[in-house]
Amino acid sequence: MGRKEKDKELALAKLNDKVIPINKPKGVSTYDCVRKLKRTYPFSRIGHAGSLDPLATGLVLILTGQATKLSSYIMDLPKKYRAVVKLGERTDTQDATGKVTERGEWKHVSEEDLRKVLTRFVGKREQLPPMYSALKHRGVPLYVLARRGEEVKRNPRVVETYRLELENFNPPFFEIKVHCSRGLYLRVLAEEIGDALGIPAHLYSLVREEIGHFRLNDAVSIDEVEKLLDMENPGFTLSEAMKHLKEVELTDAEVRRLKNGIPPKFDPVSRGNLTPGSMVRLTLPDKSLGAIAEVRSPGDVRLRRVFI
Repeated sequence: MGRKEKDKELALAKLNDKVIPINKPKGVSTYDCVRKLKRTYPFSRIGHAGSLDPLATGLVLILTGQATKLSSYIMDLPKKYRAVVKLGERTDTQDATGKVTERGEWKHVSEEDLRKVLTRFVGKREQLPPMYSALKHRGVPLYVLARRGEEVKRNPRVVETYRLELENFNPPFFEIKVHCSRGLYLRVLAEEIGDALGIPAHLYSLVREEIGHFRLNDAVSIDEVEKLLDMENPGFTLSEAMKHLKEVELTDAEVRRLKNGIPPKFDPVSRGNLTPGSMVRLTLPDKSLGAIAEVRSPGDVRLRRVFI
């Protein structure tokens, strides 16, 4: 076996079937991060778990091999962001990359005014997705239509903000920390806060710091992906990536049946006090992920994704 073949084999052994956190820099798209890893390593399958705008920096999760099957489960995880909003200017993109469409006075706004307004955006509510987003209309991303000057009807979506904290008030700028559900758009939130204050506003900068249990501190720079092979345990295994789901360890007999597509039958109470509707990760004796399943009722387990 030649050197290139050995390097390829090593890369696949260490990095395939993994969730790899990347620290995305400003001006680079999520797809640029995917392409960088694909050019560097010989993955047959590679994807990501949620895009981040080129303006934004921070955590993106690259999925390789069988980890691409986890995308929807990871994208459902709550997110944490640090955002800077600029008061006094509305833009056509709702962020700092757009053209200013409206200006307004902001000097009368106090920190107390802002803190009172922020409380309105905590909890569940509806939010209208922006035209500058990756959502699709008849197969075309909305941002493509927006760049053509087109606008289409969008339906409001239910989003939830778990926590919204003012970190810094330095008008016309202020910085907030946002802990929110999937589907909340920070560029829209910035404009909504401005509207509540009666002032045009836009998202000035954004950092994604967390996705569920994944942290920005765990991420590698896009310029350092070549060093992943030098790490002892780069990225997250399938089971580690799904650690937000309760673990059910399978017996040897259950593993044999799972390999034939037969779900285990067990009492939810005795196997972790599980409630009907719970999503669980079924692990093998070596702690690797065998499947993701839904516990419907005692003896009724539905397989959602199988990995063996």
